[in-house]
Amino acid sequence: MKSTHSWMECGGMSSLSRGSCLARGGVVSSRHLLMLRRAILPPVTEGTDPRKQPRRTPYYGWILMYALGITTIISYGTTQYLFGVLVVPIDATFHWGRASISGAYTLGLIIAGLLGVPIGHLVDRWGARLLMSSGSVLGGLALFGLARVDALWQFYLLWSGGMGLAMALTLYPVTFTVVANWFVRKRGKALAILTLVGGLSSPICIPLAGTLVAHIGWRGTLVVLALAQLGIALPLHAFLLRRHPEDLGLSPDGEPALPEQAKAPLPGATLSEALRTPVFWVLTASLSLVMLGSMVVFVHQVAFLIGRGYNAVLAATLAGMLGLVSLPGRYVLNVLSSRISAQKLLTLSVVGQAAGIVVLVQASSLSWLILYVVVYGTSYGAFSPLRASVMADHFGRRAYGSITAVQGIPVAICAGLGPLAAGWLYDMLHHYELAFWLCAGAFLLAAIGMAMTPQPLNYDGDVAKAPAVVKKGSSR
Repeated sequence: MKSTHSWMECGGMSSLSRGSCLARGGVVSSRHLLMLRRAILPPVTEGTDPRKQPRRTPYYGWILMYALGITTIISYGTTQYLFGVLVVPIDATFHWGRASISGAYTLGLIIAGLLGVPIGHLVDRWGARLLMSSGSVLGGLALFGLARVDALWQFYLLWSGGMGLAMALTLYPVTFTVVANWFVRKRGKALAILTLVGGLSSPICIPLAGTLVAHIGWRGTLVVLALAQLGIALPLHAFLLRRHPEDLGLSPDGEPALPEQAKAPLPGATLSEALRTPVFWVLTASLSLVMLGSMVVFVHQVAFLIGRGYNAVLAATLAGMLGLVSLPGRYVLNVLSSRISAQKLLTLSVVGQAAGIVVLVQASSLSWLILYVVVYGTSYGAFSPLRASVMADHFGRRAYGSITAVQGIPVAICAGLGPLAAGWLYDMLHHYELAFWLCAGAFLLAAIGMAMTPQPLNYDGDVAKAPAVVKKGSSR
């Protein structure tokens, strides 16, 4: 009965505790207890304390996403989002005209697009660390120079040349290449994190720049933003960026690396293979139309609202709110892209942008403008990361930087011509309504093109095998 009582008495304990209890009760011997301990506990090697097991470090790709998110806030905030705030005060200072001022922005985007081809090749070959660090230095110095301009040719030289090259080196075409290299199955989540943090650029930088212009003038504002480039973005680019996960003995998404992966070529199409597919050209045309409309909005929406009778600070605040409202779209739709085709979600986001422009042009009160911010902001927020997912799904990561860089040439030309044409229409008509209606039409044409584009083959959330990847004569 004693043995039975001991088994019942010790029955509610863990394996080791029950073993000790039974040993005390005489049910099992010390030798049996030792065998039980060896069976349950992992072997302890010499010099290893089982209480001090190393913790698993986070995948370095996630660290890169947050770092690039912060630098994206600064890079976009001191280039694309800043320019719209500067149009009215610079025109009031020099009376150069909206078209002439917008022309510097247009030329800068075109230069950025043209330089994207060699830069994309260099990113594929060397990685983004040196290039993005150089872009931060150049952007900071160009902003310092712009704070001292007093002639139109100086403005063009520093903005179109200096800031154009800085944009080519630091904006999404380069950062998305980093994402494509470090993530495959989790690319949607990675892009969501990057653009969620980077999406704070407009709600932070546009109102901040508008407030600074109102208090210290546009020249002082440029000095403050130059310091942000050199003091924050530059160190993050220089000290944290790395090329490929394979270079650190890792695999994309943080999965365990296999020995043969370090030597295996990256999956996907080459540049020449991608250029031979109709998918590439249809997507390029559609994305060019979207960027044409988007740049008109971001360069001229503040001036548009001021022309409607709203004060400059409120206009800049509403423009900045677009970025804040874009955050749900950036995250939710891109997380869904691992389950639903990113291309379908991209088409939906473009239709939403067209609807937002219609609301803006028809807006007759502040409540309608808030509706515009919600509709357009949510749709625009999802566009950039979904665009990156679609290109990676179609063509993989082997030559992602080079492929998107070539695509970036017509995209940049259209993005640059849009604000220039809108400025010219304003100088001729003294209002922006026609320009914004044309933007809505461009968005709808782009959505039609995307809807007609075939979905990536074998889409499953991983790198899809684009038509370019399938070799001649292979079975499909």
